Amino acid sequence: MDRLALVADTHAYHKGIPLLLAFFRRQKVRSLACLGDCQPEPFRPWLDFPGHRLYWIFDVYGPQMPRATKNGEALALEGRVLMAHTRALVWTHYKDRIHAYARPQDQGRPPLLLCHGHTHVPSVTLFSPPVSRLLYINDALRPQEFQARQACLRLEPDSVYLIVPGAFTLEEGRYPAFSFAVLDLPASRLFMVSLKELASLEHLELFPA
Repeated sequence: MDRLALVADTHAYHKGIPLLLAFFRRQKVRSLACLGDCQPEPFRPWLDFPGHRLYWIFDVYGPQMPRATKNGEALALEGRVLMAHTRALVWTHYKDRIHAYARPQDQGRPPLLLCHGHTHVPSVTLFSPPVSRLLYINDALRPQEFQARQACLRLEPDSVYLIVPGAFTLEEGRYPAFSFAVLDLPASRLFMVSLKELASLEHLELFPA
């Protein structure tokens, strides 16, 4: 796996999903993870393209998506991308794996990436208790003040990161907050993207030729 897109918390929003999927295809992203609180219908066309993979996270109340490449309350990809809908569920399912990674071992290991949704707030945290460090956040006191923002973060080896892509939705029909993330796993890069209008996807290039 080279590139993995992370999307969460679309809720009942459907209209902009085809534009987002088309953007991912233009960026040569073939693997997509939905981190919960997403409806299956707008994502099903992703699997109609050859070689495309869909990793589908559902919470206790679903909805599930049996057609997905993998479908579960928590999923682990390549042993280093651990996903669930909430941070608590990531920890519940993968606590032993996280503890094992944190023990001193050979240096130069790929970073361990804990990915979840639920909060709607895009953020990246370097997880190193007792003093974890917030590396990126795009939050607003009031939803109408949410701002567009983009960032590319380098992910260091032998490190644990908490990644929240944010919500890709109209905030239940009130305020646009189109956020998502893309992992470039071979290069250990993470792109965090927040948009206020979908037309920006036409001009956005994460991986320029």
